[in-house]
Amino acid sequence: MINLPSSVLTLMDKGELSIVGLVLFQFGTGTYGFAKSDVPIPYDGITYQPGGVIQISELQASSGLVAQQFTITLAASPDDGLTPAVLQTIEAEDYRDRPVTVFDVFLHPDTGAILHVQIMKRGYVDVIDHEDNASEGYTLSASCETRALDYTRTNARKRTV
Repeated sequence: MINLPSSVLTLMDKGELSIVGLVLFQFGTGTYGFAKSDVPIPYDGITYQPGGVIQISELQASSGLVAQQFTITLAASPDDGLTPAVLQTIEAEDYRDRPVTVFDVFLHPDTGAILHVQIMKRGYVDVIDHEDNASEGYTLSASCETRALDYTRTNARKRTV
């Protein structure tokens, strides 16, 4: 369940609220943030760069112990500096099983100030695929699994009464 502050709900009821999606990749070789926006958005010490077209598959809710899958797709956007060559540099990153977080950021309609940040999904990057087709251009698709994956991992801890 998502709990929003009353100021956000008031602006939402008026239809004046601006909502921007953020994606944070925390790779072993660096942290990268992308915003579904025309301008960079600074939040929590990271500047989320405009990511051109960002698509996120439906985020399934689950209360079980089985990891759900979701996909994040970034399309090349040369106007924002996100060229196919830049997207291809992902292969040099340590991305497998690294954290990814999807946020919704609620912005004030007049000032652009951040009113509230809501985490929508957390997970781990599994596989990254590249596609270059004539109709959609160059895209990068990150297949991710939710953090419920942690429940299936073994560790060295011992539990006793």
